[in-house]
Amino acid sequence: MTENQTTKTPSFLMAVKRIEALTQEIRKDGLAAFEKAEAAYGEIQELRTVLHDRIASLRRRTA
Repeated sequence: MTENQTTKTPSFLMAVKRIEALTQEIRKDGLAAFEKAEAAYGEIQELRTVLHDRIASLRRRTA
């Protein structure tokens, strides 16, 4: 995770929207932009970790 991502954790909704946008970019560009897709995939993995942690926290609070 970059320093900027570490200091500013995205909200749940922002993370979901960013994953959607990155997925669309990957689909649109395909192999023509492999490096960009690879970087976007890394960002998606980081955002999924954030979302997973937030969902787990919500589940613990409601349990």
